[in-house]
Amino acid sequence: MKKRFSLTLIVLVLIAAVALCAVLIGGELSPRGARRAWAIIVGRVDATYTFEAGLSEVFADLDGSVVTAGGAGFAVYDRHGNEISRAGYSMKAPSIAVGGGLAVVYDIGGHSVRAIYGDGTQRELPIAGEISSVSVGLGGEFAVCSAASDEYKGKAAFYRMRSGVPTLAYEWFSGEGYIVGAAVSPNGKLFAVNTLTPRGGRIVLLNAGSTELAAEYIYSRGVVLEMAFDKSGALTARTLDGVHILNSGGTKTAEIDFDSGEPDGYAHGDGYLAVHFVGTHNADSALVVYDLKGATLGRLQTSRRLVSLNAYGNRIAALWSDGLDIYDSGLRLIASYPDASGSKFAFPRGGEAAVVMNAREGRAFARQPTTKG
Repeated sequence: MKKRFSLTLIVLVLIAAVALCAVLIGGELSPRGARRAWAIIVGRVDATYTFEAGLSEVFADLDGSVVTAGGAGFAVYDRHGNEISRAGYSMKAPSIAVGGGLAVVYDIGGHSVRAIYGDGTQRELPIAGEISSVSVGLGGEFAVCSAASDEYKGKAAFYRMRSGVPTLAYEWFSGEGYIVGAAVSPNGKLFAVNTLTPRGGRIVLLNAGSTELAAEYIYSRGVVLEMAFDKSGALTARTLDGVHILNSGGTKTAEIDFDSGEPDGYAHGDGYLAVHFVGTHNADSALVVYDLKGATLGRLQTSRRLVSLNAYGNRIAALWSDGLDIYDSGLRLIASYPDASGSKFAFPRGGEAAVVMNAREGRAFARQPTTKG
């Protein structure tokens, strides 16, 4: 009798916990709130997100908060899935750049950027020329590349956040080539601008405290598609056929050749690069991790179709068509989430945790439900 009473008590406590969580999550005791609460209690997910149409074409992780942007504007959600900020305005090509506790939402071809903190605080910054790209440094500085006057082929403007206000720190106008993108070093003292010139891809390095050119690097075989600074201060420059690693003086210290196939996924982690290659001649595809000296840290042959690839710290999130896998930088499998199949974007959140997104909803997985052998 006592055993039956204890079991009944446990069941009643679980029901009460689900009901309480459902009310706290959704504001009312609804079936949807109850399902969310049960998922959180049993540890399958840490939070769920619901997006309105037009606000969820691109996603970013902002120190635990989730930023979404679409043709109708953007919204920010805390780590529990609660909306904490939003702005409605039209964007034709929405994009988000994140780094150093700051997210910048912008419209490619538009004329303004929104700088957003993890608590939802936002600042709008008007831009004179049409915006081509934005990048955010690890220290929270950000660079806006835009069209300039007829005299120049583009402008890169670098900003620092001063008491929550974007403040212009440096401007550089390109006379030789069209600006592709820019980057800021981790300490905020070195700026890099990527241009396409008749000589090829040209990376210009600028000291924040001087208007003089610090160094340049020429990639004569074509355009530099993108570049980013690592926490160590190394600059990675991705091209069509590989990645060039540069030091602060503009000297190439290593090169990674894309000899494993055609890349269709690329992610930058702490001290490493993850690249997914599509196989040729019916061969399997491969996920490969390199360090910044060009050495291979891990390699995984697979026939699975990649949907998205993202990295954060020592974790890599590979979203496959049949589910999500979390790896470390050596490609050791940490966690596997088959429930994430059908999603269109995912990013790791440290440990076994991960966040996956669809057009109308998202989920943050807290613990590992299934492990693949």
